[in-house]
Amino acid sequence: MTGQVFSGRRKRRVIYNDDADQQYIGSRRYGYDIVDNNSFIDSRTSPTFGTHVDTYVWCLGNGSEPPWAGSATLLPSIKSSGMASDLVVDACHSNDLEVWGSLRMNDIHDSLRANHLKDTDDPVKARHPDWLLGPLENRKLPEEFSEFYLWTAFNYALPEVRDYRLSFIERTASEHDFDGYELDFTRTIYNFPLGEGRQYSHFMTEFIVDTSAVLDSIGKHRGRPYTRVVHVTDSPSTSLDLGLDVEMWLDQGLVDVLVVGMGYTPYALRLDDWLDLAGSYGVPVYPTINTNTFGNAWTKLHGRPMYHEALRAVSSYYWQEGADGLYVFNLFDMRTGSDEHARPSYMYSEDADYIHAPLREIGDVRELVGRNKLYSIQPVEDRGRHQLGCEPAPLPVALDRNEHVLPLRVGPDVVDSLARISIRVLTSGGTEDTLLWIRVNNKLFKPIRNGDSWETNIQSGILRPGENALSIGCNESLSTTTNPVLVHRVFTSAIYT
Repeated sequence: MTGQVFSGRRKRRVIYNDDADQQYIGSRRYGYDIVDNNSFIDSRTSPTFGTHVDTYVWCLGNGSEPPWAGSATLLPSIKSSGMASDLVVDACHSNDLEVWGSLRMNDIHDSLRANHLKDTDDPVKARHPDWLLGPLENRKLPEEFSEFYLWTAFNYALPEVRDYRLSFIERTASEHDFDGYELDFTRTIYNFPLGEGRQYSHFMTEFIVDTSAVLDSIGKHRGRPYTRVVHVTDSPSTSLDLGLDVEMWLDQGLVDVLVVGMGYTPYALRLDDWLDLAGSYGVPVYPTINTNTFGNAWTKLHGRPMYHEALRAVSSYYWQEGADGLYVFNLFDMRTGSDEHARPSYMYSEDADYIHAPLREIGDVRELVGRNKLYSIQPVEDRGRHQLGCEPAPLPVALDRNEHVLPLRVGPDVVDSLARISIRVLTSGGTEDTLLWIRVNNKLFKPIRNGDSWETNIQSGILRPGENALSIGCNESLSTTTNPVLVHRVFTSAIYT
């Protein structure tokens, strides 16, 4: 047991989420050489020590025992998933690091892999198909439809489902010496029949009440409180649409820490709404940064990985906008690119320090000053199958002679005299005669064209920290052209070197 008591509502710089898949044989594709307890901890946990990480989050899986129904084989040196949890807890506490357990409340990755309920990641689904949100036939739908995923998602309107989940939480919270427990409603987002989340939200509130009571009881028994954490979607509105009445939870004093956002379109996150809501209850808010977001499109921009610049940018923006800290997901050290499907190629490196370097920068605004950054306006495609949990994305858009106005959100670099600021617009379509212009806060620019990329430098004093108006137009009428110009992405660079 740790000798330190971590206050539930204290300020944390960086919260680091570990999805815990290094305990399985499949993690060898990442290049890990795990043969004993020390090498297991050194694969992901040790690199966070001595960084800005104040809280380590350990994923307990999907609520099945064993996790993922045992479909993922544990490494020979890891005798059980419980053993892995305890190793991480002990290592973190030995380094004075807070550690939470995290449960994926309705993981549906099995909808992408399984053909029948017996092949899913939880045997309960085959025994109780009536507990699920959709029929087996939904697996034949296109993956673009949200309904496709419902055949392996639990229906929280049913008391049997809520009891099943609560028993897992009570057992794992009791068995392991976690300082907090996170209910992750973003892996994934479906809890009730589509379109009926608001109608059924009282069932989830009842569940949160019961969970809070269980954690409080365990905390009282062991002599220190459990920190109660919920991880919800991009805005209070999207969360409520999915059955998560976060305002009610806050009002009833059921939440100590609020983690917000899917992390896929970070500049669309309604951080201001979350801060206004949680601030009146004294609950800290931590926006999610998912490093998988900063993949191929960022890499293609300069022909090299740009995730350092992208991480710095969104971190700087969130700090500027009043976040209490940052929640980082999917930032892992992977030494080989042998399995390109495992993670984006930009995350593979023989240099572990390169991967973890942002953890020594992003938790302190002073460390971010004077470092290159890359801000972005993203398209809807970045939301993927999580679209119902995300706020609207402004791109792509077809250009016309009438300008389209886009929200351009940036950090404090734009008023730093040492930074060179440029905007690049990525397009498709048009002709050799196409002309494109942009207007930044009513200042007109004629960007230079390079293929389907248009770029211009922005002089000091035009952009301001926070939200700016970026207008884009072209010399063609959308009603008459046969090959319209589409804007797919916009990048704003702040370059110091």
